[in-house]
Amino acid sequence: MTPLVHAEQAVLGALFLDPSQLDRLDTWLHPEHFSRPAHSALYAAMLKLQADEHPATTAPVGGPVPLAWITDTLQEASTQARGLTPSYPHLLISACPRPDHAPVYGRMVLEGAIHRSVAQHAARLHQAALADDRNGTVEETLHHAQLLSDVLTDLARAWGTEARPAQPAAAYAAQASPPQPVSEQGLAVEEFLLGCLASRPE
Repeated sequence: MTPLVHAEQAVLGALFLDPSQLDRLDTWLHPEHFSRPAHSALYAAMLKLQADEHPATTAPVGGPVPLAWITDTLQEASTQARGLTPSYPHLLISACPRPDHAPVYGRMVLEGAIHRSVAQHAARLHQAALADDRNGTVEETLHHAQLLSDVLTDLARAWGTEARPAQPAAAYAAQASPPQPVSEQGLAVEEFLLGCLASRPE
């Protein structure tokens, strides 16, 4: 089991133990950020019950959590994901080391979703570049490069900062040794890169 799955379990366990913490997550953590469909369904169910003013979400902080919170969440989530058993929420609760750290676990889930999104777009760009290389074209590569750039810009705007130029590390500085001869494949790759840059100077 990956650390990301542990984080998903921990945040859901924390919310089962203390549903009032939904107020600290609901504006920035969304069901689609979870990698497992069952976890996504459980979190979506919690948000729906919160919107419906379930007694557990309106109870005083630190008070006892009604058992109906678990059963109602499970019933609601079961309409979206199959195979959820009554014992699974208890497994999630036991996977939560610190219930008051729900925002920390939620941040881990969000970062995992960001990494997945970037990796998926990068993989599509790689596949498009391989296909264009075989076909002698650049259109699909440019399209997917623009999509990846847009995704990174949106992520930076929403969660981080704008990209800033950085000096390369000293290890990557030009070497004094004479350049090595380039293979035919290497020349083809260079020509492809120059063609892309000529087509899209930005």
